[in-house]
Amino acid sequence: MELKIKVSGAVILTEELQTYIEKKVEKLAVFVKNDPTAIIEVEAGTTSAGQRTGDVYRGEVHVTFAGGDAYAEAIHSTLHAALDKAITEAHREVRKKKSKNRDLVRNGAAQVKEFFRNFGK
Repeated sequence: MELKIKVSGAVILTEELQTYIEKKVEKLAVFVKNDPTAIIEVEAGTTSAGQRTGDVYRGEVHVTFAGGDAYAEAIHSTLHAALDKAITEAHREVRKKKSKNRDLVRNGAAQVKEFFRNFGK
């Protein structure tokens, strides 16, 4: 698994921010730990987002794995809250896609088993 961190706008990648992102991304890494092609991209930045004064922080997470990909974006008044929301949403999407893929495989295997069960009659 590969982790890419990108910052834009007025955000500076400090050691504290990097360890915070790595700690939060561990939840996503559980789902893609056995996938060597998995890539988790996290972007933190600022955006005006229709605001007239001050910056609003934006967090983006893009997870690419063997079963598909998941993308989440969140905007909040603090950087940590924006990253938390984006990582939580990406975690939800990855879990949903992985369970959907698992269910499709199980249903297909059940149909094959039923086919061979009736094949000998």
